[in-house]
Amino acid sequence: MMDEARGHRLLACLWLALLLFAALFLFFQRSVLVSRVDTDLLALLPRDERRPALEKALKAFSAQGDRQLALLVAAEDADSARQAARTLRAALADSGLLEQNGVTAGDAFSPADFYLPYRQGLMSAADRTWLLAASAEEAQKRALALAYAPFAASSVPWLADPFGFFGDWLQSLGEATPFRPSGGELMLERDGRAYAALLYTLPGSAFDATLQETLTKRLDAARTILRQTSPQAQIIRAGVVLHAAAATRQAQDEMRLIGLGSLLGALFLISFVFQSARALRLIALSLISGALIALTAAFLLFERVHLITLVFGASLIGVAVDYAILVFAQHLGSAESGRERFRRLLPTLGMALLTPALAYLSLTLTPFPGLKQMAIFAVCGIFGAWMSVVCFYPYLLPQTLPLPRNTRWMTRLLDHWPRWRGGRWWGIAFVLAIFICGGLARLRTNDDIRSLFSGTPDLMAEQRQASEIMQLPSPAQMFLLNAASAEDLLQQEERLIDRLRPLMAEGKISGFEATSRWLPSQARQEENRAWQKKLAASRAALTRELELPETWMEEAKSPLLTPEIWLDSPFFRRHAQALWLGETEPGKYASIVLPKGMQGKEAAAALSQLADAGIDWIDQANDISGLMQRYRHLLLQTLFAACLLLPLLLYPFFRRDVWRLLVPVLLAGLATLAVMGYLDIPVQMLSLLALLLTLGMGVDYAIFLAARQSHAHTLLATTLAASLTLLSFGLLAFSATPALRALGVTTTLGVTLSWLFTPVFRTTRR
Repeated sequence: MMDEARGHRLLACLWLALLLFAALFLFFQRSVLVSRVDTDLLALLPRDERRPALEKALKAFSAQGDRQLALLVAAEDADSARQAARTLRAALADSGLLEQNGVTAGDAFSPADFYLPYRQGLMSAADRTWLLAASAEEAQKRALALAYAPFAASSVPWLADPFGFFGDWLQSLGEATPFRPSGGELMLERDGRAYAALLYTLPGSAFDATLQETLTKRLDAARTILRQTSPQAQIIRAGVVLHAAAATRQAQDEMRLIGLGSLLGALFLISFVFQSARALRLIALSLISGALIALTAAFLLFERVHLITLVFGASLIGVAVDYAILVFAQHLGSAESGRERFRRLLPTLGMALLTPALAYLSLTLTPFPGLKQMAIFAVCGIFGAWMSVVCFYPYLLPQTLPLPRNTRWMTRLLDHWPRWRGGRWWGIAFVLAIFICGGLARLRTNDDIRSLFSGTPDLMAEQRQASEIMQLPSPAQMFLLNAASAEDLLQQEERLIDRLRPLMAEGKISGFEATSRWLPSQARQEENRAWQKKLAASRAALTRELELPETWMEEAKSPLLTPEIWLDSPFFRRHAQALWLGETEPGKYASIVLPKGMQGKEAAAALSQLADAGIDWIDQANDISGLMQRYRHLLLQTLFAACLLLPLLLYPFFRRDVWRLLVPVLLAGLATLAVMGYLDIPVQMLSLLALLLTLGMGVDYAIFLAARQSHAHTLLATTLAASLTLLSFGLLAFSATPALRALGVTTTLGVTLSWLFTPVFRTTRR
């Protein structure tokens, strides 16, 4: 006995030392840890570990796109839009934003100057088609028309581009955006309104909380100034940083609401039931311990901790107090020695920790990094609370707690809870079976990943409007191309683009973004140069007719534009840095091509048919939705396996009463699905995860009751534990994040029904 006591004291000291380490770690690292909180919702989604090139493509595109901010200023006429844009630019002048309005009239870098030395190898698709069928006489007429035109269509002298091929190619670059330089601004007139575009690059990550807060304040101030100076002007915002800032504010508000609501609810219920200041202090000790361990483990194990994990963690208050509540409930009005009573409770506490821990760890079965992080956070949190109860309570518990008056009537009421006795209960069971079957027949599934995330409606509307006006591509649908060299990769892009043009003609897509738009392959450049040799007769005729010097007839020995030259140009940094992935691994090059203006599912289906050797069609939403469907099936199988294994695990401890632990949990799970069917709530992967969590908590309640032979105080403890869990997950059910709301709704239903059914099947022994 002495050795046991000495070992327990040593364990308590070690645990206290670990808690002190966790507290000191969080305190001294608090400024650094804040910067490691992630707000990127895409970080919650699974990565494609099978295709590293795709993963790099997504990272590269995200790194480029996440730092972009577009502000469209709309007005009734172009002059008003330009003036409003200048006002907005001045208001944001010292905000740290880097303006990237492309090549405007005042830009020192000219595309014509850069590409002019390589002009003979540059030709648009339309001119290639025309030249293939044109005669020497038609080419001569074309050159004369350009020579005598009152206004030059090309930005280079006629002698340098007599047939206009280079000028047409430069104009084809403008297909990347409908905006054109005008009066020092990028302008577009559409549907009777004028739009001026201000394009910015953030000085840091869009998911930097400090940057989000600073930028939000500056944008709000700038909009206020614009409303005062140009009340008719409208600002349309688009950018990841705006959605990230809104998600951060929402998650912070929810974390405060759920955490504070759960804590205040727990304090009120515990005070009402136990009416003991010591009980409050000890329960607070277990909660603080769980929070310290969970936060420390999360920041030590993960490079970045998602804000959604912290929101979910705030809902664990209702689960972490279960162990303390069970201990205190057994102390009510008891004359037995506190330590003896605690020693007798220890096996029950151990089993009560095991089942929810396994349930939370089931989240690690999924490929979703966010859910795995939530699982580790939850397990560490409830383990921390459990360890504090085991290590400290034997020394800090009072000998006994008086049974308050309000608790007496609660225990008497709960002790008269209906109990299964057969007979007329079979009729109730038949009605319940009919109810469950009817609900299950109405169930539907929804594995669309888009149903689990939502944004601020106003921001989403502005983003859609800006994307339509600016003809922005979807970042979730793309072609990933692979080849053995940079030249092979560019040729592969050009073949793909040639196959995209018929879809453009049919109106299924409006355009595309690709590196080869700005950098033709050397084979294509050589081909263009060779085709222009057929213009020799036309050049000779022009020389005679216009009396030009013979020297202009000589073919200029212009070099080919190589990737090395182009990658060092501003065009790469501005237009294709995210598209060109370069050498992803030795002997393997990759790039992405982004279709724009896709019109419905038919367009996506047509694009998917273009996939070929070295060309993969990526539709992230559909891919992840398919993944969710597969894991929903896997989790359903896991639930069946758990239902088969639980009897084997629990039988050695509860023998013939094991059915009393399992029947209420199974009924609660089936009834939860039935209610979801009647309420038309679709079953998702997260719904089944919530049922796994419910299974763990429901078995906990049954273990408490079975281990204590249905003592009224234990029934009171399970009721209080279920109430606190319902409070926590009930608040989670009101989250604006659909993923958390799905967990909250299903868990709330499951825990409620588990609490209702479990006492019905409690043993009749006293």
